[in-house]
Amino acid sequence: MEKKAIMNPLDDNLRQIFRVVWITRVKKSFLTGFWLRSYESTPLFYNMFAHVLAKGQNKYPYFRNYFKNIVLLTPGEHALYDQGTEEQRILYSAEVEMASGGKNKADWAKLEALGEELKEEYKKHFPSHRGLLIGIKYSPEEVREIITNLNRKYLNDTKYGLTLDKDKTDE
Repeated sequence: MEKKAIMNPLDDNLRQIFRVVWITRVKKSFLTGFWLRSYESTPLFYNMFAHVLAKGQNKYPYFRNYFKNIVLLTPGEHALYDQGTEEQRILYSAEVEMASGGKNKADWAKLEALGEELKEEYKKHFPSHRGLLIGIKYSPEEVREIITNLNRKYLNDTKYGLTLDKDKTDE
């Protein structure tokens, strides 16, 4: 009897979020500006979506599904961002600049700046205390409402002028 793999609903949800990010963004690396269209419909497609505030370290779990926290990178850049050393990133930056004749560079500071901006936003929307309660946990409903509103605002504020229909996102 053949067993079928059961897909984790969170993984399916994240795939849908990645699709929205893909549709609403320029198909270029946030880091270098390299075109990413060649990865579409390949096994590496999902490797292009990098969480600026890492979802795996459990420091910022509520931003897992926040569009602003997900940037497009080449699969190699994503690996360097997640597991690379500072020396490897510097070497990659030099290689990019040399290969492009100075037209492109790997701007790691741009990713760091976005990370700092997101950390401040996280503290604002998910403070670790309310009143006298320290280490407060948010219910899944509270998280969903906050992230839905943040995503709606983010899409409305982008140059694409996309809007999320409030009635449809609340279903």
